[in-house]
Amino acid sequence: MPKRLTDEELSELKNWLADQQINPNKMHREFSDAVPVANLLKKLYPKLIDIHNYPPRNNTQLKLNNWETLNFKALGKIGLPQSKAMLQKLAAGTPGAIESLLHEIKLHDRSSKKSDRCDEQEQVWSENDDIMMVNVNKKVGDAIVQVPQKMILFSIYEHTLRDSQTKESYLNAANQKIAHLESILKLKGERIDELCAQLAKVSVRSLIKQHNLENSSPNSALNFGNIENDTNNKSTEYL
Repeated sequence: MPKRLTDEELSELKNWLADQQINPNKMHREFSDAVPVANLLKKLYPKLIDIHNYPPRNNTQLKLNNWETLNFKALGKIGLPQSKAMLQKLAAGTPGAIESLLHEIKLHDRSSKKSDRCDEQEQVWSENDDIMMVNVNKKVGDAIVQVPQKMILFSIYEHTLRDSQTKESYLNAANQKIAHLESILKLKGERIDELCAQLAKVSVRSLIKQHNLENSSPNSALNFGNIENDTNNKSTEYL
């Protein structure tokens, strides 16, 4: 639930917004989108905010998306994480919601200026734009202690998951193509072996045929010579 500010706190908040060149009378109309708050945080923490992450939105759902991004990338990192219910109230322009958030930002701004570690912390935020540290309750023995835990925006998780699934599909398709090519190579190898075997048989037959021809030619000449001699002998007998 948004904190209900006292009249004194509201007066201090309006003066602080005026110092930041923000018209407090436009809070309910303009601050239902996270863009004005992002611009404010850009002034307070220049390295923390990339204003291009917050395009102006018109409907409640898109405004809620902007608030969720701001909550993850900025508010959570400066120790002001907001609940889902609070983000919905901010996107809907519920009276009291934006005043409560701005009051928290004002207090944090004043306390940060008193800290010597402000610049160092801001550098850590800028280097880990996609990671937010939150404290979660954990049971240790019989006690409940708060333990820091790293968290990322769900949209970043979804994007990473989609990229992983796309790469996995590509790898599966590549493996299938490789298996298909290996099958083709195997068939071609078997066909080459078969053709080599047939070629070897043809070569052997050719060699055998040539050998037979070479062996049969002298015998034919010898037989022809014997026939000629017999004829001559017979002619001599008749004489």
